[in-house]
Amino acid sequence: MVTALRVHVPYWTDDEQLRRLFDWLAQTPGTFDELAFFTSETHPPAPLPLMLERAHRLKAVMAQARTRGYRAGINVLATMGHHEENLPGSLDQPWQRVTDPRGRECRGCYCPEDPCFQEYVRAIYTAFAQAEPDFVWIDDDVRLMGHAPIAAACFCSRCVQRFVEELGRGNRNLAEFTPSVVEGLGTSWVAAAEGPPTPERLELRRAWLEHNRGTIDRLHAIIEQAAHAARPGLELGFMTGDRFYEGYAFRRWAETLSGPEGAPVRWRPGGGFYWDDTLMGLVGKAHDLGRQAAALPHWVTVIQSEVENFPYHVLRKSAVTTVLESAAYMAAGVTGAAFNLLPQGAAALDEVRPIRDRIAQARPFLKRLHEELGRSRVLGIWPAWNGDLWTVNGDPGSWFDGGLAGRFLNAPYALGELGLPLCYSRDGATMTALSGRMPLAFPREELELMLRGGVLLDAEALEVLWDLGLGEMAGVRPGASFEADTIEVLTEHPLNAPAAGWMRNARQSFWQQTARALEPCAQRVQILSRLTDYLGGDLGPCLSIYENPQGGRVAVAGYYPWSFTDSAAKIWQYRALARWLSRGRLPAVVESLAKVVLWARAGAMGRQAVIVLNASLDPQPELALVVRMATGEVEHVPMAGAARALSTEPASEPDYRRVVVPDVAPWSAHLLLFDAGVRPNQDGGR
Repeated sequence: MVTALRVHVPYWTDDEQLRRLFDWLAQTPGTFDELAFFTSETHPPAPLPLMLERAHRLKAVMAQARTRGYRAGINVLATMGHHEENLPGSLDQPWQRVTDPRGRECRGCYCPEDPCFQEYVRAIYTAFAQAEPDFVWIDDDVRLMGHAPIAAACFCSRCVQRFVEELGRGNRNLAEFTPSVVEGLGTSWVAAAEGPPTPERLELRRAWLEHNRGTIDRLHAIIEQAAHAARPGLELGFMTGDRFYEGYAFRRWAETLSGPEGAPVRWRPGGGFYWDDTLMGLVGKAHDLGRQAAALPHWVTVIQSEVENFPYHVLRKSAVTTVLESAAYMAAGVTGAAFNLLPQGAAALDEVRPIRDRIAQARPFLKRLHEELGRSRVLGIWPAWNGDLWTVNGDPGSWFDGGLAGRFLNAPYALGELGLPLCYSRDGATMTALSGRMPLAFPREELELMLRGGVLLDAEALEVLWDLGLGEMAGVRPGASFEADTIEVLTEHPLNAPAAGWMRNARQSFWQQTARALEPCAQRVQILSRLTDYLGGDLGPCLSIYENPQGGRVAVAGYYPWSFTDSAAKIWQYRALARWLSRGRLPAVVESLAKVVLWARAGAMGRQAVIVLNASLDPQPELALVVRMATGEVEHVPMAGAARALSTEPASEPDYRRVVVPDVAPWSAHLLLFDAGVRPNQDGGR
């Protein structure tokens, strides 16, 4: 396992500041394995003379770090540029800036297709490679979305012209889609891409995503060629977030950065959890990082989570949170951590001493996670996604906004707060969840494969399936819509025990969402919930299950399927429903009524692993869960304290054992290890 510290410019440009940093690090030896030195303190690209000067200084700084036992590398904070900041002190050349569909520019970010800018990139990466680093990081400014004050890019004349040429090579209907270049900007094809996602628009949008993939890839190729020409075999790394607008081509980009000689590549998945005002943001970021790790080729083994306390105001995030999130991110699929937490000046280092000490204390647990998990598969319910997700945006709002795609993507992750394990790719899926327009992002054959397995749909996804000619596989049609005053009542179905007859009121008058009745259209459809009004009138079914002739099990939920699900009745119902949909193949399920997040892993050392995160301020003196195993004990490794063996007992379902984990403190992480001893608990979602 690699634990890294990212070091800001003021710490290494001055000898006294650097000495203070090394002295501070020496107080807890072994806490960090490597140091990544930032090239800039602000977020646009820096002038070339300054970058060359810093490359020269960094060569000496990194040599000092190595004498103290650290691997040392360079973090290029700004290649293209993040946004507008410190413009008077930044690179200022008459080169093309990134441009949005309206023709607005970000003055702090250059278009990666500009030839003059590309020469600048070659120059800085050559210089940094010649400084003899152990690795070089490309920061997450290499993206095409979110360069404030603009959002989507790049629509400059050069980028639009390349897109026109790509459309021509793809033999698409250029009579309809050829842009009209007005004052250097292509605008007519943008209008053609807006609106509801018709087949023609989906084709155009997929072409634009492929264009964006290529834009990022071409810049990576320039970086790879420059760096490896100066220092063959140099390990290059890339920091990302969820990159849906850029087409999420992680495998392709990793291969490009590796180069023709197959140099090692590292990755740093990131997201936006910078302070702990809302602790569930930690879990949301873990899911973001899990998707990113799952998209990487298996040969990328150094995957450091971004653990960032920006803008480094010490009381915005506690030491406990900072370390806990690194453990959660490893549970979701990364293999190490890169901490970005230093205060603004070495004189203030004692501010973050508690965080450093907490990291040092947690190192044995994090090391154990790395040893046991490695890059093993994450197992469980798959909220389905792919690199074409951005195509499903549209009316209402702009296709380029991305809001709808984000809602469709994130909604099913609510299942992970109910004691059910989630996964991030098809190869770990025991069942699938589909929300909203997400089915439009998949080819028909993939949807059919999902529907021959176990799937939970919402009513909007059901509508899409009927439009695609696949609705019969769900056994129900979308029925009447209700905008107010509906309540869900659980039926006397066995899957609802012990909550049969209980009700759930999500209060449509406060949290407005359309409720949808369902109309059975096949035999053997079973109803788990019905809609009623406030006067007790029956409005029809709202949660159905169906086993289709193709062997699939499909559930459709029409009443707040992904929100306000954390009442006891809904938790018990959804846990039982997930076990039915997966045909008893979920790797683990929480039994206690507790807000616990699970990650299940196939294990890198031959054993199954379950990571338990108590996502609540309530302690759990005895947390009960069932795990998919034959017989034997479970090894319990707490984040703090000694490992111990836990006995198990038979559960109510075959292939499961019940285990009780003692003393689960609020917001604590625990590793459970056991021999499965049963048939594989993953079948590709079928």
